Amino acid sequence: MKEVLKKIEDKIDLSLDEMKEAINLIMSGEASDSDIESFLVGLNKKGISKNEIAGAASVMKEKSLKFSIGEGKNIDTCGTGGTGLHTFNCSTASSFVAAAGGAKITKHGNKAISSKSGSADFLTEAGADIGHDRDKLQSIFDKVGFIFLFAPLHHEAMKHVMPVRQRIAEKTIFNLLGPHTNPCNAKKQIIGVYDKKLLNTFSEVSKSLEMDHVLVVHGSDGLDEITVTGDTLVSELNNHKISEYTISPKQFGLSNSSLEEIYANSAEDSLMLVNEAFAGEKSAVQDMIAMNSGAALYIASVVNSIGDGIELSYELMDNGKAADKLAAYVRISNTL
Repeated sequence: MKEVLKKIEDKIDLSLDEMKEAINLIMSGEASDSDIESFLVGLNKKGISKNEIAGAASVMKEKSLKFSIGEGKNIDTCGTGGTGLHTFNCSTASSFVAAAGGAKITKHGNKAISSKSGSADFLTEAGADIGHDRDKLQSIFDKVGFIFLFAPLHHEAMKHVMPVRQRIAEKTIFNLLGPHTNPCNAKKQIIGVYDKKLLNTFSEVSKSLEMDHVLVVHGSDGLDEITVTGDTLVSELNNHKISEYTISPKQFGLSNSSLEEIYANSAEDSLMLVNEAFAGEKSAVQDMIAMNSGAALYIASVVNSIGDGIELSYELMDNGKAADKLAAYVRISNTL
């Protein structure tokens, strides 16, 4: 570990193998808290490279409680968080719309970090039981086409890092790893990032991890989602090729909205806003869900374009199928 720390101190990027070795030591409980702190803080000062993210993600995936669900057709919608903008839980809401449209969702998530309502908070507020073992997750997935993978239950090795992360109280490389470490090995994914500088980095990391189809997105307002307030920058990995472009609400016949229209002060507020959208109420919240679920339907190969996905998403909310899918998940999660 000393050689690795010296390289980081000298602001030299670690190789893929060096990063794997360092993360393996940390997540096996073989590194001291002081070395972990020096490692994490040093990486922040140096700047984290693509190889370092890829190496760390591969080890974290290896140490997660992996299982095969979805047969490679499953998708994930997961962001980095860290935006500091307290918006409703769009990634989870859009997952249920996409599932209602036929996408198979293995959603990886946690409690809120930078928002007032993380995926776990939202689902718990809706009445779901999110603490399932492997057999129950398979059964829920078979019945609903959606499961939630509560990160602390699937990444037990993170216990060696948590005390140091809490003491440091700043973003570290581990904030960047969640979206790359789905325990069901989802090969198709929408990843939201809090910084536009991460767009290409995350696409390159996804490519090195042999992902099939990934949209990395960042809103011009700072959101780690496809936003309704203006432009969204997109880096798309598809067929091993990366392309970059911009999308906006106006491109799909929608009006720009304000951040205030999508704020949620609690998990309760977030659920209320989503329920209203799922009941067909026209709003900025419904528009934002439609744009994000439209993208999810696109990467799941249910539709041929984001635009087609948006059109289908409105239909699924207005006809009650999205609400039915959420209700089915809550009911079945509590009966198995």
